[in-house]
Amino acid sequence: MHEVKAVLIIDDDEDDLFLIQGRLEEFVHPDCEFVTCHLKRHAVDFLRNRTFDLCILDHSLSGYNGLEILTAVQLDALATPIVMLTGQSDEAIAREAIRKGAQDYVMKSAIDDDIFEKSIRYAISRKELEFARSASREMQAESIAKDKFIAHLSHELRTPLTSILGYTSLLLENRKATPLFKELNIIQNNGQHLLGLLNDVLDLSKIAAGKFELRLKETDLQQVMIEVSSLVSVSAIDKGLSLDFTGLTLLPQYISLDDMRFKQVLVNIIGNAIKFTDSGGVTISMALKHAQNMNFIEICIEDTGTGMKPSQIKDIFAPFTQIEDVTNRKAGGAGLGLAITAEIVKQMKGELNVTSTLGEGSTFTLTLPVSFNKDCLIDYHFDYTANSAAPALTPQFHGSVLIVDDVFEIRHLVGHFVSQTGVDVEFASHGHQAITKIEAGLDNNQRFDLVLMDLHMPVLPGKKAVTKIRKDMPNLEQMKIIAMTAATQKGLDEELIQVGFDGLVSKPIDKQELWRLLDLHLPHNTADDVTNISAHQQAPQPTQHTVSQQHIHLVEDDDDAAVIMTILLENIGCRVTHSNTATQALSVAANNLDIDFHLLDLGLPDMSGEAMLAELNVKPFSGKLTILSGSQPSADLLRKYPIHKHLLKPVDKGDLVTLISKS
Repeated sequence: MHEVKAVLIIDDDEDDLFLIQGRLEEFVHPDCEFVTCHLKRHAVDFLRNRTFDLCILDHSLSGYNGLEILTAVQLDALATPIVMLTGQSDEAIAREAIRKGAQDYVMKSAIDDDIFEKSIRYAISRKELEFARSASREMQAESIAKDKFIAHLSHELRTPLTSILGYTSLLLENRKATPLFKELNIIQNNGQHLLGLLNDVLDLSKIAAGKFELRLKETDLQQVMIEVSSLVSVSAIDKGLSLDFTGLTLLPQYISLDDMRFKQVLVNIIGNAIKFTDSGGVTISMALKHAQNMNFIEICIEDTGTGMKPSQIKDIFAPFTQIEDVTNRKAGGAGLGLAITAEIVKQMKGELNVTSTLGEGSTFTLTLPVSFNKDCLIDYHFDYTANSAAPALTPQFHGSVLIVDDVFEIRHLVGHFVSQTGVDVEFASHGHQAITKIEAGLDNNQRFDLVLMDLHMPVLPGKKAVTKIRKDMPNLEQMKIIAMTAATQKGLDEELIQVGFDGLVSKPIDKQELWRLLDLHLPHNTADDVTNISAHQQAPQPTQHTVSQQHIHLVEDDDDAAVIMTILLENIGCRVTHSNTATQALSVAANNLDIDFHLLDLGLPDMSGEAMLAELNVKPFSGKLTILSGSQPSADLLRKYPIHKHLLKPVDKGDLVTLISKS
């Protein structure tokens, strides 16, 4: 939450002020300014005359309460999100606080819990959205709030999507998961659909702000069309429709194109055709045409669907507008796809035309100017199934890569992709830790060849870290630093190069794109070292991936999670004792002094995690304590007890091997 640079805290208790500020410092901007006050007139004056990124307001104050401050500023158009704190739970006060303009209401006892940070994030996002929608604010201020919200939304949604899509992809590559491929494909398809909806919203925002840009590169057009065929075929099959791709002329194999945006255009148009067609099918034909001394690719998408009246055609490219299926009203969607498609085509200097007859179907004709080598015209084949069996090759490099990201799952997902190529991988969770590791490598004459660095991190963000590295370590010019971000926008590439980055990769991380980036910046191994992915997966695991004769005490109340964890642990050679309550766990720990590791889930039904740790800590036990949880434990908890490690769910076999073998 790096955008929080100024916070107002209204509280008359010095101990509470210290506690609140200390907790906020864990996740606000490192240079955040904290302003405190306790008098009512000062509080009202600050809120009316200054804009803060956040206000923390105590309910019970000397001689008055926080509701009086909310009442005093209720009619003002405040840009500051307000979170009210209270020492006791009272639903009536909470409702009144929200009604008078507070964004959230939090118990003081929850300050050290994750719910406090989540409430702050919610309050800021909600206020930003309210502020962006407020017609009473100046246009410039509204635009700033909207941009901040979109960047925040992008980061918050893309991060979990990276994990969902990334780990599903890993499972789909694993032959042992073959019985679950149908279910995994459902997860992946729905994750991609959710990502598509998010991209639509963000793209429309970029277009409106003039920040949309194309990334042109030499593209195998036939391969792109095969991928489009693969993406849309499932929807057609599900509806019992025919789907035919055909080339009417010879076509260029390679053209300069933003392949991702081109696929987005075609998937939107073809997907729309399938959506509004209940019988018959969709035909996609391609032809190379020449007019006015220019070459064009013409793609016609013709369906046998519901069609449209002439008066409706002009509305289909307007944002948030849908021509509903008047027969069964099942179109669905956000009404953004075709609006964005039209804008992308305009950016490509192409044209998109529509003809339609109500009850008979529609034809969308996409025309794009192209330049190409006339000696490379080929007869296109669109059968993606014929190409799907061809195994992909894992490129092999040598060198050392540092991956810097504050999100555990993304760090290790990217690490998995990179380590598949044979390079050494190390991790850091923020910029300061990255600098420390780079300096340590210099001291040991072991330099990193490449750094993959997230931009938005606590402690020290990516841009500041790179600026410091380039300034303080001029002898590391050969070390390439690539930015990883979920919030791409026009001009970002140039801005990043100015501060010292050598390139940019977008989240969610695409493995092939990442490998292309490694290909640019890392030395290659010899051809004999190149390994086929499927062969790599079938090969027996190296001996370091098994950890035999370790006794693991797994404390987990969720039966499904316990079964999966037990399978993973036994798979790497461990002996597992399982407890599903804190009471049982304490008994097992006291009576089994040969345990090597305790993997502790803190969300148990009979006792809080901290209470279990406190009781465990006063009794003799063997082994190291590792917290296994779905959320980040508090810093106080980690300091208070002898916690060896913390693993954030979901945990894979590699995480367990690393934990046990390196401890």
